[in-house]
Amino acid sequence: MLSRLPRNQWVALLVIFAGCAPRVLGQMSAGTAPVAHAENASQTDAQSDGDWRYHFGDDPDGKLGWADPNFNDTSWPIAQQGRWPLPAFYSDGFMWVRIRVPVPSGVAGPMAIRDTQSFGATVSGFVAADEVFVNGVPMGGRGAFPPRVELSVRGRDSVFDLPRGLTVPGKTAVVAFRAWYPPDVRWPGNFGSEIFAIDASRALYLAAYSDHIAALLAGGPDLALNLLIGVMAFGLLALWRRTGDRGLLLCGLMLLTPVFNALGTVSEMGLITWSWQVDSVVWVAARTFAMLVTVEFVWTIHGLPGIPVKRLAQTAMVVRNVADLIVRLAIAPSLIVYWSGIVRIPVGSLVDVFVLGANLWALIYRKRTRMIAAAVALIPLSALLEKYGILTGGAIGAFHVDYFNLAGFVAALALFIMLGQRAWLAWRTRDELRVELETAREMQQRLVAPAADVPGFEVESIYEPAKLVGGDFFRVVPESGGAVLAVVGDVSGKGLRAAMTVSAVVGALRSIPPVSPAWILSSLNAGLAGQLHGGFVTCCAARITRDGTVTIANAGHLSPYRNGTEMEVEAGLPLGIIPEVEYKEIQFMLQPGECLTFLSDGVVEARNASGELFGFERTLGIINSSAAAIAQAAKDFGQDDDITVLSITRAAGLTPALART
Repeated sequence: MLSRLPRNQWVALLVIFAGCAPRVLGQMSAGTAPVAHAENASQTDAQSDGDWRYHFGDDPDGKLGWADPNFNDTSWPIAQQGRWPLPAFYSDGFMWVRIRVPVPSGVAGPMAIRDTQSFGATVSGFVAADEVFVNGVPMGGRGAFPPRVELSVRGRDSVFDLPRGLTVPGKTAVVAFRAWYPPDVRWPGNFGSEIFAIDASRALYLAAYSDHIAALLAGGPDLALNLLIGVMAFGLLALWRRTGDRGLLLCGLMLLTPVFNALGTVSEMGLITWSWQVDSVVWVAARTFAMLVTVEFVWTIHGLPGIPVKRLAQTAMVVRNVADLIVRLAIAPSLIVYWSGIVRIPVGSLVDVFVLGANLWALIYRKRTRMIAAAVALIPLSALLEKYGILTGGAIGAFHVDYFNLAGFVAALALFIMLGQRAWLAWRTRDELRVELETAREMQQRLVAPAADVPGFEVESIYEPAKLVGGDFFRVVPESGGAVLAVVGDVSGKGLRAAMTVSAVVGALRSIPPVSPAWILSSLNAGLAGQLHGGFVTCCAARITRDGTVTIANAGHLSPYRNGTEMEVEAGLPLGIIPEVEYKEIQFMLQPGECLTFLSDGVVEARNASGELFGFERTLGIINSSAAAIAQAAKDFGQDDDITVLSITRAAGLTPALART
């Protein structure tokens, strides 16, 4: 998942071993016996008839004379144990290998030659262009040679049919192997090896098929582990969709990396055909994705403070993958390609070290995510051990188990259980909280119920909280003698905490007698001071008598509007900041038909998608509209806070004499 994604047997369907495996393995064993004999014979007889000989560079005359069975190759070096070094980095990449292969006697029917490739353990992503000759006749090959390079991802052996009469049963045939290797694999320590066998074509095709099936079965455990990791990844992503937990999203994406890795394996196994350039881009893109998500997940889930270290890890990730892509796509050696090949391995290891170190730090200092840290640490630890040959893999009977995959599965299972359990609890808690919020909303709707008309006044009110519950409030109280008291306020903040403060304020208003607005604000302030934990409440109180006399006191709230004109009211200090505050009052006459409009800052501070505020100018343009129209205009612009609009209109047609009665 980090700097090295394992290439496993992803491409076969899982065989249901119960019932099927014995029959398949039996057929496989029956089919491979003669092929193994032919291959062993070819190697044994080759040592007596002529060693494996190799030569760097291409045939100089361009006529492929080095494939001629009569060519004298005694001056060529002899491969040790059938393995030859690959060409040097600064070379043309060509090399030839010659070997005398015995032809079995008594073979009836068409014959073929089988070429099975193997290579050194340090070669990764082995690609080449090659061509096979038998007694000087070209049999076939893979890829295309320079200048029009086309490389073949070498994941399977090849069987080439021989023309009749080309080989003689009981004799030997000279097999020449011409290959071109890209700079990606021309590094010290990498070796090539080919096993050639000549036999009846039917036997060789059957042997190739049997070996292919055996390889797929051997990779069954790795395939099953990675499939299970993919299933767990989709499970975490499903939980993320329900909970919105970013940690679940990152972990699910991190565990999806085997799906990307499968594309490279499918290509190697020949089940899909694409160019080596596409294979390289897909491979590097998958690893880049895995590194990026893993680093982001580790720093997010543990809440690590080391942002510079995170940036350094991401930089190392970019350098490693860019360098690897340069080397993979190169067809000619250069200084850039050389140094890219030199730095990609240690820089890739550096990413693993960063992630391992971050999780070890979390094991010590992050008790809450200690088990998650232990699980994730298995991945870079196994990658480092495998990269440097300390721990590679093992066999369980006929099956191969990659320890990197095994560590990834254990880590994925642990993460799935721990994060899944945490997500389930969070989901349940959120559902319970949603029920509580719905109850709180119902209670707040009762506390801040729409105002009704009062004799002599037309009252209209709108309250639109930004969330389920809000921090705005208003109260309209009719008094004896025809007066009306209106109080409008806004608690700092949003959500449940603000709603709880609203409940306290409205409860206090119900117990305060309808006296002067300044006295009401002073009383509320004394009760709220020191109780809001740094918050505050803005509030405007107005008392309107039946004859139109208006007395207003303000505590940091927006000034009311009279017939569309903002009134000059002293702002005053918001409630709850200091205990003893005196609030000033102003008085004026509200004539019949005139309207007094109170707003919360959710109107003027409405914000659209580009961040522009609704503002006071737009508010002035709609202030003479109904309360519902004002609130709707602010919501359509972009609601960002609780919206409250309260309008009180003095009924028209009242004469002073009637007003005094």
